[in-house]
Amino acid sequence: MPRDTLVSWKTFGLFLLFPPLAIIAIVLFPLTLLVLFWLYNRGKTQAVRERTTSEPGSSVDN
Repeated sequence: MPRDTLVSWKTFGLFLLFPPLAIIAIVLFPLTLLVLFWLYNRGKTQAVRERTTSEPGSSVDN
């Protein structure tokens, strides 16, 4: 049975779908690492700031 197309529509759809997904993954992976690094640094600086502000009147709540 002869075919009308060189490739199937499924193959053509995958060809069109996966390159944009690869580009999105390449962009989002470093962006995710950057956000995680920013959150880590923000938490670290807040912890240091809270520690330094609570030291002069050091009252431990245990």
